[in-house]
Amino acid sequence: MSETETSRAMLVTAPVSEPITLAEAKKQLELSPTDTAHDAQLSLLIQAAREQWEADTDSACLTQTWKVTAEEFDDDEIYLPKRPVQSITHVKYYDSGDVLQTLSTSVYDLDQSCRAVRLKNLQVWPAVSDRWDAITITYVAGYAQSYLVPAIAKQAMLLLVGYYFDANRGDNDRNSDQRAYEALVTKFMRSNYP
Repeated sequence: MSETETSRAMLVTAPVSEPITLAEAKKQLELSPTDTAHDAQLSLLIQAAREQWEADTDSACLTQTWKVTAEEFDDDEIYLPKRPVQSITHVKYYDSGDVLQTLSTSVYDLDQSCRAVRLKNLQVWPAVSDRWDAITITYVAGYAQSYLVPAIAKQAMLLLVGYYFDANRGDNDRNSDQRAYEALVTKFMRSNYP
């Protein structure tokens, strides 16, 4: 199944923490660690920066669960849009009788480096019902711990926090942060990061 055919991805469970801390954001902004006046705003900006990075790079920073739906099995693999992929929770499908089934793990493998669910040797995909959501793959993506998130991602998010913080205050001195962020996105997308 091609990348475009599995484009219906939905976040099921969001991460429970952020890859950068409030202290790191304050340091980026040169705010005192004891200054708590902006903590609520900074927490929202950290989340927004993470969400922007994840959207721009098709990545997941910390452990989160995603669900992908598709109409049919038509190739030897099914592409998963978020990286890095930790594990497959399950693959479910509506069989030709329109009954929901769980695909046995003896039929497929996870190819983490390619973000794909692949057929095992000598296996075939089952026949599915003619419906838009015939196949649902639920999987876990992201890094298990914050310290595993690539430094390039953290730096990009810190640049965005600075850009957002100053933009909200009417300060336009951080336009270079936006350009630097975009350069890091480009570098990450061209690299061999998982």
